[in-house]
Amino acid sequence: MSINTPAPEADGTSNNTIIESMLDLEEIDKDLFRSKKLWVPMGARGVFGGNVVGQALVAATNTVSTDYSVHSLHSYFLMPGDPSTPIIYEVDRVRDGKSYCTRTVTAKQRGNNIFVCTASFQVPRPNAASHQYPMPDVPHHSTLRSQEELILAMIASPKVPDNLTDLLKQRLAEPVALDFKDPRAPTFKDLRNPAVRTEQMFWIKCKGDLGDALALHQCVVAYGSDHNLLNTVPLAHGTGWFARHGTNPQITMMASLDHSMWFHCPFRADEWMLYVCETPRSGCDRGLAFGRIYKEDGTLAVTVAQEGVVRMRPAKPKADKPKL
Repeated sequence: MSINTPAPEADGTSNNTIIESMLDLEEIDKDLFRSKKLWVPMGARGVFGGNVVGQALVAATNTVSTDYSVHSLHSYFLMPGDPSTPIIYEVDRVRDGKSYCTRTVTAKQRGNNIFVCTASFQVPRPNAASHQYPMPDVPHHSTLRSQEELILAMIASPKVPDNLTDLLKQRLAEPVALDFKDPRAPTFKDLRNPAVRTEQMFWIKCKGDLGDALALHQCVVAYGSDHNLLNTVPLAHGTGWFARHGTNPQITMMASLDHSMWFHCPFRADEWMLYVCETPRSGCDRGLAFGRIYKEDGTLAVTVAQEGVVRMRPAKPKADKPKL
């Protein structure tokens, strides 16, 4: 099964110029692939985890018959990816059965294993009995401003300090391959002093239009599923990346340790989907998060689980008011 990602047009008008380049791999030998582009988000320790997960799934999918579709993957991040060196993806054809087949992908840089993923593929059985959690009732994406629009409004606000305006401009300039819309429509005040909560949700889709190959849509969602999921953990402590002053706990490090996904049914990653993220527990410098990705019609399409390193400095105590 070959996932083809056509090169962008010279004028930049072709579909998915960012997401296609992020997932594109070079086949250098049988079951051996090399990355072409890697992205490090602002403030991250290494290559974006979703970039690695998505490319690993592309590598695995390229060794599987079109009769099969991925239904689950389980992965571990072993070392941060270095954006200055291509990642080599080595695929092990663990099993080929009549209903299921399995692939293990090992990602390497300079001879070191930095990531390992096992993906299982199934011959689809669409008419089997099914059930699901219902989709939460949230404002429709058509009524919400995009993430870029919210950031631009914050940049234009006289209440936002210059140093944070610069950070927002850097965030706006990042080559993000996806569109986001937050039903809560957060303000700058919300970013500085997040409400304590164990759940967040947002609408998500890739920028541009994809073709009809389900395998490509699955790889795009694998890429996108790493966005914001672990960020749910610090929200449970009333903090976030912009809450760096005052009495909020301060994030000192966040990094993914593992990432698992279950694909329940066909979907399109170029159409709006609702990503519901929850964190049931944190402790020992680790946080656990679960995600549910719904199609716009309410169908639960993908379930995600991730644990990561989440280190925070304790909140500063409030200064006592002087007595009059």
